[in-house]
Amino acid sequence: MSFLESYRLELETLGPIHVGIGEAFPAYSYLVDEAKKEALILDAGRLLELLSPEQQQNYLLAVAQGPKQAQKSLQSLWNSGLLDPTPAIVRRLPVTPAFINTVKNATDAAGLEFRTLPRSPLGAYLPGSSLKGALRTAWLFKRAVQQGRDIEYKGRWQWGQKVHGGEWPLIQPPERISTPVAQAFEALVLDYATERSPNLYRDPFRQVRVGDSEPSENLLLNRIGVFHPRGQMDQTVILAEMFRVGTKLQVTLRLHTGLAQQRHKDTVSHVISAQALAEACREYYLEVLHLEREYAQNHGLAQALKVYEALDKRLNQDSRLFPLRIGFGSGRMSIRLALLLDGEEGQEPKTRKTAGHSNPKDGFPLGWAIARLEPY
Repeated sequence: MSFLESYRLELETLGPIHVGIGEAFPAYSYLVDEAKKEALILDAGRLLELLSPEQQQNYLLAVAQGPKQAQKSLQSLWNSGLLDPTPAIVRRLPVTPAFINTVKNATDAAGLEFRTLPRSPLGAYLPGSSLKGALRTAWLFKRAVQQGRDIEYKGRWQWGQKVHGGEWPLIQPPERISTPVAQAFEALVLDYATERSPNLYRDPFRQVRVGDSEPSENLLLNRIGVFHPRGQMDQTVILAEMFRVGTKLQVTLRLHTGLAQQRHKDTVSHVISAQALAEACREYYLEVLHLEREYAQNHGLAQALKVYEALDKRLNQDSRLFPLRIGFGSGRMSIRLALLLDGEEGQEPKTRKTAGHSNPKDGFPLGWAIARLEPY
């Protein structure tokens, strides 16, 4: 009998997806070809070698004055035909009109670096850790709802009163949630808490192994903005590399079922099956989708509503599909169990991040994908 089950997790993005890695590509080593709607990503060292001494001096002076001046210097060289950057081009990336306009109209103080996706020599990829986090959040929701009890923090996490039939449990957190407090919450819900510290050997997600996706070059550079109902954050701008809408990615997911069948103190707390994991994702992210759609309807977010309608249509066409919300800008409803929080903490956040438009109200919601698990 095999204790290792292997599955192919197939993903298709229905909204642009960006996963941050804490790195940014500086403004002094890319330029925008507006005619072709491309960014030329440059090797800054090789670029310097192509410049004459006078051009080098002018370029370095521009870089020292900030990102806007660096961009102006590169664009001037490009537009004048005095520089053929071909030997210094590392790669080309499509850019959105919103990205182009942001670069063109930036102030001198603007930070024009763009956030990059994780990348291997074969291309950009979606990290398995991001996917595993999305799966884990859905499983936490499933376990909390199944338990049917409120969750309270009184010096430590504990189960509270039973909820009435059909109602969700509520989480009553402390004012400040530190990393150990968050970890203790997961340990309670996933049943690996002890009198002292959590017994990580019993964490059921030890069974779940999620690889990085296959590399993809279906990318673009985009502008992320922040939508606030009162327009208070319309000028907030983030430039980022992201997977385009319609990108298909494939990931290997393995379930080490043997860890749930051993008979000693370090056996994981319970079995996680592929079918149950897919069902948990469908249940949880459909609830997130419902809240997101409600927010979009209340604030007239037309582009977001189109994405939600597309999600609904695809999910209704194939019962094996389930939604996921992944990466930067997904919103706290997706990456935390905020929809179960008691009191004011459970209310809708006041802002949303969107991509692809200079007016954040008209942008795409970030992070949505549909997924399917197929056995190898």
